[in-house]
Amino acid sequence: MTGAHSTAENQSLPLGDWLAFGAALRADDSPEGLLGEVVETLRRIVASPCVYARLRDDESDTLHAVAFAGIDPRLAEQLQATPVEPALYQPLLRPEYRLSYSYLVPAEALPAGVPDTAAVAPAAALLTPLRGRGERLIGVIVIAWPTPPDLATVRMVEAIARQAALAVENVRLAERSARLLAKEQLLAELGRAVGATLDLDTILRQTVDRLAAAFGSGLVALLSAENELLVAAAAPPLGELVGQRLPLLDGTLAWVAQSGQPFVIDDCRKATDEALLFGPDVASCVIAPLRSGGRVIGILSVVSRRAGAFSDEDVDLLEAIAAQVSGPIVSARLYAESQRLAAQVQRRADQLAVLNSIARIVTATLDLRESLPLATQRIQQGFGYPQVDLFLLEDDANELVLVASAGQYAPSRVGYRQHINLGLVGRAARSGQIVRAEDVASEADYLGLSERLDIRSELCVPLIANGKTLGVLNIESPQRAGLTAEDAAVLETVADMLAGAVENGRLYQRAQQAAALEERNRLARELHDSVSQQLFSMTLTAQAARAQFERNPARVPALLDRLHETATAALAEMRALIFQLRPPALRDQGLVAAIQQHAQHLAHREGLRIELNVIGDERHARGIEQPLFRIVQEALNNIVKHAAARNVQIQLEFTADQVRIRVIDDGQGFDPSARPSGEGRHLGLLSMRERAAELGGTFAVHSRPGAGTEIEVIAPLRGRGLGGE
Repeated sequence: MTGAHSTAENQSLPLGDWLAFGAALRADDSPEGLLGEVVETLRRIVASPCVYARLRDDESDTLHAVAFAGIDPRLAEQLQATPVEPALYQPLLRPEYRLSYSYLVPAEALPAGVPDTAAVAPAAALLTPLRGRGERLIGVIVIAWPTPPDLATVRMVEAIARQAALAVENVRLAERSARLLAKEQLLAELGRAVGATLDLDTILRQTVDRLAAAFGSGLVALLSAENELLVAAAAPPLGELVGQRLPLLDGTLAWVAQSGQPFVIDDCRKATDEALLFGPDVASCVIAPLRSGGRVIGILSVVSRRAGAFSDEDVDLLEAIAAQVSGPIVSARLYAESQRLAAQVQRRADQLAVLNSIARIVTATLDLRESLPLATQRIQQGFGYPQVDLFLLEDDANELVLVASAGQYAPSRVGYRQHINLGLVGRAARSGQIVRAEDVASEADYLGLSERLDIRSELCVPLIANGKTLGVLNIESPQRAGLTAEDAAVLETVADMLAGAVENGRLYQRAQQAAALEERNRLARELHDSVSQQLFSMTLTAQAARAQFERNPARVPALLDRLHETATAALAEMRALIFQLRPPALRDQGLVAAIQQHAQHLAHREGLRIELNVIGDERHARGIEQPLFRIVQEALNNIVKHAAARNVQIQLEFTADQVRIRVIDDGQGFDPSARPSGEGRHLGLLSMRERAAELGGTFAVHSRPGAGTEIEVIAPLRGRGLGGE
């Protein structure tokens, strides 16, 4: 007993050493470093050739070597690389080997072929458990025991092991608390960052930055409308995957997207698809779904170059990050979509505004020489096209004539002619179909002009009315694919407007020509019915006077008087016709005076009672007196020819905004909806209607058989001052 007690005293630690040892255990910051102190202390106390410690992995339940004393470094590496299953120790825990709650296993009982036996042999092995709170096994200390059993020393080892186990648990709890705090801080910072913006790129960048900080890598891929995973953001070493499509046909990604559950791959090199997905340098990865509203909208993934690098805590953290950013990602995508729709609506509104302005231009006048250049310029400026050309087709010559041009090349080539068989413009004219060339260099029939060598794309839209091609609207851009299908759709509407304007303008020109022809015919009839007859009568009277001069000179004075009267009447008729063509009073005295003189002359000649009423200042109509006079003149001519009226009222009303003309007779009237019985009335009404349209005004006829007729014309004056247009 005395010898044993003496050995225990020699191997016990003084009180100061115990305190120092306890302080070292409390101050250490990692289980590995703490157990390193423990195994060195035990090796010194026991005088053992080697001591090492294994810690239990809570996830895999295996024991990993973490601290060594007196062991060759190469053997230590083998111990580290070889986790031990608890089942390895079960056959060694026999009752006859038990000392206190440790086990002293003889060398011959140690399992063969494992690094643990190689480290301890040829000595026996003392297996001292590391038990934490609640007697939970957290590891084991293995000591090469060189001497016979000494229970006091074993109990001292067990006391140190218990103190070490509690210290390891404290360190682990501290580490877990630190990890939880770091996780909470990361999630809080991420929540603030992604919750403060609706910009999707910012949210994705903040997400991958936090993933990189927590895991050393990070990737975000979002499901597209086509159900494809598109890598939207990534941190090294996955940065080169941004913009790529990840396959969803089968494999891990498809499973995560379909199940909405995370997936951990401890060794990607054993999974061919994932090795090809992330590259050969990736050994392990975690893939977590992004879920919102009960559906998967994408994935988060982190990778490592080390196999088995991710724990359950890592998966939990990745899922927490996914839950944190899923909502903001959906909100940002909805906001981006709303912005896109708003921009589309605004673009449509802008397009409609331009279309309305073009419509106003082409309907304001029937003069194509005025309207087409203005409309072309509005198309170029309103839609922002680099170059806009408008060609009209001359059927007789099979040529397209450039009638208007706007842009950087305008207007030097207005009047340029191009055969219908040449160029993309000719193709559009021949086919009546839109021609859109994203790259004119690839078009065999592209006709390039020397001053337009930088043109890269072209859009040709035919102008079609009543199934007939009237011309081509040609748009050119120096950008390849600079003109889209949306441009084609909008310009098709513009082309319809221009086609209608061209058709109306040409009909107006033909109507003007017909009206001019009718006016010439009318003047011819007037000359034939009045002046010509009187001149013929004068000729006969002169011949009779000459004959009587020789036979009966007394009758000559009477014949000369008749000749003078006839000549005077012919002169009056001629002056009346000249006045109708160009009344001098209109130039010298104004509109009201000219109408008054014409009305007085007509009343005297036709036996009519004509009353003229004027309201307002006629200076408001300055600049448009000629067409207003012709409207009144034509109305009076119709009354004389067709109405059989006795009384006529002419009312002129001038305001700052408009001129209103009313010509009312008490004649026989007619049915305006019926087919006219005479071409004279038809052409007279057409002439007045066209003159009113030229002024941008309205023309109305109110009549019925037996109740007289009222002609009303309203011409707008907005934009005109007292000084005229």
